[in-house]
Amino acid sequence: MLLLSSRFVEVLRKSGQEVVIDADLTVSERSQIDAFSCYLQQYLNPAVLHTFWVDDLNYSTVTHHWFSSRLSFPYSLYYLEKRRKRMQRFLSEKPVTAIMKDGLEALNMLSAKLGDNKFFCGNKPSSLDALVFGYLAPLLRLPLPNDRLQLHLRACPNLVRFIEQVASIYLPPSEEQLRMQKAERKMWESRLQKAERAKEAEKAATTESNQTQEDLPLRDTILFGLGALTLSLLFALHSGIIQVVVEDEEQAIPE
Repeated sequence: MLLLSSRFVEVLRKSGQEVVIDADLTVSERSQIDAFSCYLQQYLNPAVLHTFWVDDLNYSTVTHHWFSSRLSFPYSLYYLEKRRKRMQRFLSEKPVTAIMKDGLEALNMLSAKLGDNKFFCGNKPSSLDALVFGYLAPLLRLPLPNDRLQLHLRACPNLVRFIEQVASIYLPPSEEQLRMQKAERKMWESRLQKAERAKEAEKAATTESNQTQEDLPLRDTILFGLGALTLSLLFALHSGIIQVVVEDEEQAIPE
């Protein structure tokens, strides 16, 4: 948290704003920030990490491409593989459903905490605002194929307003950045569409596989029944329970 806050302050100062972050907060407000930071680290952080690093479709569509385009080769391969495995180990002890449930509840809690306020602790940004912005801005803005957490965030208008407000006031893009964003927009849209097609194909394959598995028990039951009936008949014939009498045709026809 301290590292993130110091980076946030550095960004603000580079933008020409003199900020002593958390200086005007009361002891009670600082205690609340510490409590919220621990809460987010425990409940929101795993959901965000899973969304970007563990989810296969999001990782291949967004995370891997983003880092690969900014890190030198072959270091990017080493870094991405190492970091992803670390995230997978970190999150492996908890079911995905529980991780995402905690993340959704954390977003609800943040929305309730912010309310109609400009920032989380009044009219000036605090280290809590820096922490929340760091979690939510990528989640809101990046094109995620599996977007459950993103959709929930977008359904919290005060959090969306907070993110856009912080970005526009403290991190306004330069002309060069705007040109780059415009140039990359089509690329990201293309990657998202490709991922959506892959998602639909996987869904269709899963549905077909489930249908096949549902059909197999019926087929197996019929085959088992036929086999059991055949064995029963053979046993009955062999043991004499059922006898087959063959009559001479000449004897069978009356004179």
